[in-house]
Amino acid sequence: MIELKKTSDLDKDLLVDQIREQFTKIEQLKYRRTLLEFFDDQGKFLGDNVFETTFKLKNGDAPLVYEVSGPYDVVSKEYATIARVYYRADLQFECDMKSGIFQRTAAMVWLYLDTLKHKPVKILLIGAGKVALQTVAYIKHFSPALESMDYQDLTQKMDFENQLQKLGLASRYLSNPDFSMYDTIILATNTNQCIIHEGNIPSIKLGSVVVSLCTTSQSGEISKEIYGRDDVNIFLDYDLSKTFTEDMRKVNDLGYLEDVFYFRDIIQGQKEFDLGSKINIVRLTGTPIQNIAVIDLLLGHESPVQKAEP
Repeated sequence: MIELKKTSDLDKDLLVDQIREQFTKIEQLKYRRTLLEFFDDQGKFLGDNVFETTFKLKNGDAPLVYEVSGPYDVVSKEYATIARVYYRADLQFECDMKSGIFQRTAAMVWLYLDTLKHKPVKILLIGAGKVALQTVAYIKHFSPALESMDYQDLTQKMDFENQLQKLGLASRYLSNPDFSMYDTIILATNTNQCIIHEGNIPSIKLGSVVVSLCTTSQSGEISKEIYGRDDVNIFLDYDLSKTFTEDMRKVNDLGYLEDVFYFRDIIQGQKEFDLGSKINIVRLTGTPIQNIAVIDLLLGHESPVQKAEP
């Protein structure tokens, strides 16, 4: 097995600030992102491969080219993420970015909640994997007064509860949570069926925020009809979230994503919204912008441009 340098534990404040900064300079980034999906002869989903390339423009100089890719399969339920940076067609940097994906996802969850000025008080976490744990760690870091949260998974996860305890959080496992009890619901699953649907969305309080993170499910975590409701605000991380995953493509084809809020528009104050009068869905599919924030922090002061110059 080839061993690449792995992503270290990044400073949470620096990563959040770096993601915010990259979004404010998004004009310098030209990106393309593709999700290739694979099925067997019977149409059963086997897995996928994400491939993205971003050109960071350098004021007339050759751009830095960031490449992030990696496959996922449904048997292992694991995925790889390899990051590379090129300058003048020479490879300048390469690393295993898998743990960086967990961190940048968690950082984006907190950054979005904070930008919306939504303070999580009563939290339900659905899913108890690595992304969920990182998300909890970021929320606790920026909300140190938070003392507890509830979670749901296929079974009770004592290891997960122990990790939360180390963060200073009490946890409670619920097999059938009452959504009406929460102001913040975070979905971090690999589900094959919708978690939020027409049957249970009436129980979610107006003003609540539902964050959906899944990118490896054909169904998605939220049924497509929910996106068409008049009592729902839809917040996306960026434009390609409309078509990146199978579930969002179906929602977009139905015309339900005509009036959405992008993160960039919010931080620039370009669109007004009212959280209190609606249920608020934050659908995050991950962005090249976040990945560049991680890679730039890993590079630190070691500029690949400076390295390449004679």
